[in-house]
Amino acid sequence: MLGLPEEEQYRLLWEKYGLSEDKARALKGKGFSYYDLDKGSMYAYVAQKPLEDVLELRRENPWMKVELLLNITPQLLHDRDLLRKAECAEKWWGIKADLVYRKFMEGYPIHYIRMAYIISQHSSMTVEEILEKRKRSVKWAVWAQENLGIAPEDLKRWIKEMPNPSVAKKAK
Repeated sequence: MLGLPEEEQYRLLWEKYGLSEDKARALKGKGFSYYDLDKGSMYAYVAQKPLEDVLELRRENPWMKVELLLNITPQLLHDRDLLRKAECAEKWWGIKADLVYRKFMEGYPIHYIRMAYIISQHSSMTVEEILEKRKRSVKWAVWAQENLGIAPEDLKRWIKEMPNPSVAKKAK
């Protein structure tokens, strides 16, 4: 994330992990980079350890060694990251975390789940029904218009009303 303004770094750490700007500033003051805070926050979440403990391990070890010291396996990292993303989806958009996690485990990416949720809020179909019926070969706007009569400009507007706050904002 080179070139990302410092304020945007703090915003992203808050959105993704709930790390306050004051705490992030204090940790950066101790020599940790944005990358360290981002990765360390993820590992703290996965290992269910305080961020400070993870960063102390990082001070003297490469990240691969930190993973071993925290007993983070690839499967645990995968599963806990999906759980974190599901919790974020509930916080950001109001989509129930258990639904998001179930759909993740069925192989659906967050973008599909979010789109199905948006469409479900403006139709009689559930997220599950939309994901079941809509196929990758058909664009979302086309599918929504053909199957539900939703105008593409309405869908576009609804999407803009539910942005992903974990995506870095473009410089103006």
